[in-house]
Amino acid sequence: MLSIELVPRALDQLLDQAEQVVAAFPEISWLNIPDIKRLPVRSHDAAVAAVHLPLRVIPHVRARDRSLDESVELLLRLEQAGVPEALIITGDRFEMDPETPHPTSLDLLRRASKELTTLRLWAGFDPYRGELGAELDYAWAKLEAGAYGLFTQPFFDLEFAEKCLKELEGVATFLGITPVTSEKSARYWERANRVVFPPGFEATLEGCARLTVELLELVQTYGQRAYLMPITVEPLTYLRAVAACGDGERLLAGRQAPRQENLPVDL
Repeated sequence: MLSIELVPRALDQLLDQAEQVVAAFPEISWLNIPDIKRLPVRSHDAAVAAVHLPLRVIPHVRARDRSLDESVELLLRLEQAGVPEALIITGDRFEMDPETPHPTSLDLLRRASKELTTLRLWAGFDPYRGELGAELDYAWAKLEAGAYGLFTQPFFDLEFAEKCLKELEGVATFLGITPVTSEKSARYWERANRVVFPPGFEATLEGCARLTVELLELVQTYGQRAYLMPITVEPLTYLRAVAACGDGERLLAGRQAPRQENLPVDL
């Protein structure tokens, strides 16, 4: 099961990109829509506009942007509009955000899970944020608070990705994968996201395409899912590069069951 993240820079562009992706790569059956405050289109509005697509739409909802009452009301509106999923995150602080107390993803999960009926809630997992044990404890707290499963930040190291998949055994997990195609971009990930790139990491489209195939194969081995995040690369350009590597074409364009099926309940 694969999800792709498409940034909602403009609504028409988002819908066109999503239709092109699903037409070319039918294994991709989910659509993540990040919520970026500086953009004119917020994720919840884009999700409602995209709900007719043959993709399972999952907007990101930033807990810090609203009161708990306002966030729950937003999630109820998404539920009523037929949006099936939502990823609850605390959200990074933007430059204009005041330094004031705000709800966290854990606060919102605890509250929303008691009031929603059909909307499935997911949580984030960031293996680079701090000590891994503490992040795993935080992930388990989110699951206990009502999250169905996890979407991770991107991995750049097969060994580290496998270690986390082992720790998260039995938890529905979308493993994050993103291309980092320049040394400048790599330095940003190190500075802003505390990423530690492994020796020999190749910051090129071709190198990242090869790594993507290896991570997709690892995900299959563990019976998990993958979350493709072409943040700085045009989505089809990235996907075509992945498809051209090794077993990439089969991993991205194989046949699959209907897209709107429910996830297995035993996960």
